[in-house]
Amino acid sequence: MNKDKTVSVIICTYNGEKYISEQIDSILKQTYPIYELIIQDDGSVDSTPEVCKTYAKAHPFIKFYENPQRLGFNENFKTATAKASGDYVALSDQDDIWYPEKIEKQMAAIGNHDICFCCHNRGVTQGHSVYVTPQYSPEALLFNAFAGHTMLLERHFAQKAENWLGYIPYDWSLAIQAQLQRGIVRVNEPLNWHRTHKESTVAMEQKKFHKEFNHKLTYQPYIQGLRNYHFLQQKDTWEALYKHIYASTSTDFLPLAHNMSRLMLQKSFPALLHLCWLCMKHRRTIYYNGNAKGISGTIRSFFYPFIFSYNNIQYDICASKSARQQQTNILTAHS
Repeated sequence: MNKDKTVSVIICTYNGEKYISEQIDSILKQTYPIYELIIQDDGSVDSTPEVCKTYAKAHPFIKFYENPQRLGFNENFKTATAKASGDYVALSDQDDIWYPEKIEKQMAAIGNHDICFCCHNRGVTQGHSVYVTPQYSPEALLFNAFAGHTMLLERHFAQKAENWLGYIPYDWSLAIQAQLQRGIVRVNEPLNWHRTHKESTVAMEQKKFHKEFNHKLTYQPYIQGLRNYHFLQQKDTWEALYKHIYASTSTDFLPLAHNMSRLMLQKSFPALLHLCWLCMKHRRTIYYNGNAKGISGTIRSFFYPFIFSYNNIQYDICASKSARQQQTNILTAHS
């Protein structure tokens, strides 16, 4: 690992007064030197700006910015990342805790990849959390991504505007674009704690769309998944995303993702069955957290398109005016 390489850390905040101090403190305790910490607030009405200004006064490498108007989390992260000047960029939520060696271990692992991400612990408390090991193959990223707060990115990649597909969440976009370019590597140990609570960005978005996550779900995704899958297929964002992936791959480059994105654009039942079969066949690189094992894992992986579709809000939460315009441009280019 070359410690001459510099790392910029980005925190985007919005009404995060309850947890922001703990997160900043955990970043200050990193064993790898932090070149700059950029904090950009998106119109908080609590004491978050005052807390961040206090830290900025005490630490010259902390730079605090306030948006003149609300941008939303996607655009907030994009514009904050554009301000970074380090060799690498690490993205951070406002309410997590980083373990001391997070950046050091990611810097040791990233090599020539566009992104290095890490596994993480997720839960209400650190003592009551689950170990999350997201999939990251190109075919897995057709359905979901790993969290932005686990990412370390090469700065030039992170600052390319075309890598921020404004019509899906920024972390999903960056992961897809990385696999279409120089790839991704994962550190196979938890390097941060993702705090789950009712005031988090994800929880608030789920509440807004009346789709709060329920850990006790059993049969619902299987019964309602087919209807939800076809419902998602009607969305312009769905069409924009999979046309982009299909056009960016081929039978020679990422052929599985190419074939699966083609199937996801087709609205026939045979195409869906073929997609389900491919999810089952390649379940060890598509399904997550080791749940692809055994008979139950085989069944779940076959129905993964249904499970993925149930309560999915990823195609809705970025429906801003600029995002709609971007998806229109992509649809036009790929038509």
